[in-house]
This record gives sequence, C-alpha cells and structure tokens, in this order.
Amino acid sequence: MVNKMAYQEGTQWSFPGGGIDEGETPEQALMRELEEELLSNQFRIISVSKNPYFYEWPDEVIEKTFQKKGKYFKGQQLTQYFVKFTGDPDDIKSGDGIRKIKWVSRNDLKSHLVFPGQWENAEKVIREFEENL
Repeated sequence: MVNKMAYQEGTQWSFPGGGIDEGETPEQALMRELEEELLSNQFRIISVSKNPYFYEWPDEVIEKTFQKKGKYFKGQQLTQYFVKFTGDPDDIKSGDGIRKIKWVSRNDLKSHLVFPGQWENAEKVIREFEENL
C-alpha cells in the first residue's frame, strides 16, 4: 500500500509545500520547503506532474495579503511533485507552520482533503504518477 503524507493547518489537511525564493529552482524550493516543514532532507524527487493545480483564496486571505504585501493575490498555481521519503518515518517532525503530521493510506486520503477540488486534484495526480512508474 502506498502512503501519502499530509499535514494539518487548522482543522484541514494538506500536503507540504510553499513558494520559490529568489534565485531558487522549483526543485531547490521543494527540497527547502520539505526540510523546513518536516525537519528532514531525506527526500528524492521522482517526477513532476504535468497538471498544475490552481486555487483561489477566500476574500479575507486576499485582503490580509494585500495589507501585508501591498499587492492583491487571488490564489496560487502549484507545481506538484511525486517525492519519495528515503528516511525513517520517525525522523519526520513538525517544522515551520506544521501543527501535526500524519501518514495516511491512499484509501483514507480522500477523507482528509476537504478544500474544494483538493481530493479531485490529488486523485488525478496520483493516477498520473502511477501511469508513469
């Protein structure tokens, strides 16, 4: 059984991720974010998805971001990667912005992904990666 890793933000679960800093490649940013959020560098990139994921933020998040950065951002487009964890599961710890970490089976993943379109996207990307393995 393939396990997928997710983390909790409030009462919602999502996959680790984040933005690209100036001068970073997307792959460097991915590895940095994984180390910051999960306190481990024991990851290997297997593949990148051909399906970007776009989501829009709620109005209150858009306004808060404008107040902080002086620009309006309506949402984000994500590049999604299939990453293999090569360490011991006990080595992963909650890092930057992470309240809780949980390994879930593919069968249980749907019940953890409750943002609009989140499960449908995850399912599509999982199928894509399975077809290319």
